[in-house]
Amino acid sequence: MDESVGLDESLKQVSLDDKATFEQAFSNLKQPISDYSFASVWMWSDALALRWKVIERHLCVFSSEGGDLTMIVPPLPMPGATERDMGAALGASFEIMDRANDRAGRRSHSRIEYVSDELLERVRASGESSLSATPLWSDYVYDTARLIDLAGGSLKSKRHARSKFVREFPEHGTRPLEADDVEHCITLLHTWASRGDLSHDGEVSDAHVGTDVLRHRDLDSTTRLLRTFRGLGLKSLGLWHRDRLIGFTIGEQLSPSQAMVIAEKCDSDFAGAPQFIFSEFCRQAWGHCPETNVGDDWGIPSLRFTKQSYRPIRLIAKYALSRSPVLVVGGLIPPGIPGENPPHRVEPAVAPHPESPTPAVRPATLRDVPAILEIERTCFETLDETFNKRQVKSLILNPRAPVAVAEIEGRVMGWSVGLTRQHRRSRSGRLYAIAVHPDAQGRHIGRLLAEHTLGELASQGIARIYLEVRQDNETAIALYHRLGFQVRRALPNYYGSGRHGWRMRRETGAPDSMHLFGASEKMARSDTQL
Repeated sequence: MDESVGLDESLKQVSLDDKATFEQAFSNLKQPISDYSFASVWMWSDALALRWKVIERHLCVFSSEGGDLTMIVPPLPMPGATERDMGAALGASFEIMDRANDRAGRRSHSRIEYVSDELLERVRASGESSLSATPLWSDYVYDTARLIDLAGGSLKSKRHARSKFVREFPEHGTRPLEADDVEHCITLLHTWASRGDLSHDGEVSDAHVGTDVLRHRDLDSTTRLLRTFRGLGLKSLGLWHRDRLIGFTIGEQLSPSQAMVIAEKCDSDFAGAPQFIFSEFCRQAWGHCPETNVGDDWGIPSLRFTKQSYRPIRLIAKYALSRSPVLVVGGLIPPGIPGENPPHRVEPAVAPHPESPTPAVRPATLRDVPAILEIERTCFETLDETFNKRQVKSLILNPRAPVAVAEIEGRVMGWSVGLTRQHRRSRSGRLYAIAVHPDAQGRHIGRLLAEHTLGELASQGIARIYLEVRQDNETAIALYHRLGFQVRRALPNYYGSGRHGWRMRRETGAPDSMHLFGASEKMARSDTQL
């Protein structure tokens, strides 16, 4: 079906000649996100069938990909635009979307995506109160200096991977990409796509349902970017081993203080190349920028895990605006999952072995169910304290219940669960359960699992997170305090007669809360019990 049928004829396709118009609109923003860049709009313009129009002194960008007409960014103010103009632009934009979507009876699909906090405030200030904001995936922002140095225990594995690449491939070299390099980059890009690697930094592969479509779009969009990046004035870096191109990266300066990596691909035959080129590009191109933005994770668990593993200093929230609240699928506890929190279990420390392997935290799969049940059996004395097989499977399959496991040399030694709850006007999260196998005590697995689960919830834009814990579990309570939780109220007999609990709450935006990632190094030094 021709997706252009039924579209407003005044909407124009994006061309390179539009660069100045888009940059004029983006330049008015105090805190742009990765989507607010002409390079980003241009590279995705074909894959998302983008069109644009200036309405009421606001730049409005629409997408007809998939047959619906939506907006990929909110109306962007041009010079002289007022709050009243914003309200008028919103109304006119929804009229354009409604006319196109009505032909398929899908008026409810009219929406605006990738709305930053800054523009959400402008929408509210315009007097528009009928639109509901639903959190989308957040941009990951890092301390550029840390990406260059890869210093500290939390980035030890990245540092070792980079060193291994330098050691094992001594005949490597880097330089900015030239026109003659483009076809070599495209060849590498097709190799990357054929191997099924959807990670922007080449570290992980993902078999997540739907990633084939994303991979195809990413392939087309990155090819488009490669053929035009020089004319767009973007910075680049190619990585060679001898005469063979094994990696490339492209980026630009998003704001006076923030750089952005737009695309990065590496040959997976060269271990450590992703860590090397990521760090080296920051050193050569972005050493003057305090921060580096690498965009969002598309909601793909493995990509999210990789981006979190570089320890972002903050996440920039993004939202979708629609006339009625978007249902959070799986946001409510499904049948088979207990409605009350089981005990959080974080065992006291024992002396760690000096050469113990570093635990690795990853999203759980159904293959992990037997190991999780074994952990439950070893950690809890009675059946009413443990999850059963059906409950564990339900949690893993629930898209709004991030479940993680911690492995040591391939053996699952701990697991954790988070939950999201949909309220009338907001969402909250719960650190639902943590359990660590007694054989793994003293290796900080409880802290690693808690950090991972909180990061999953924060990446969904959830600012308020709760948990329940037994009052006599001093070790767990100390950990939760370090993660920014505060006791809110007592829960008499919560875990049975005479077994009382505390309800604790963490506000990620509160001044007295330790930022999950910014505080990770401090916790690693001061945490002597977990």
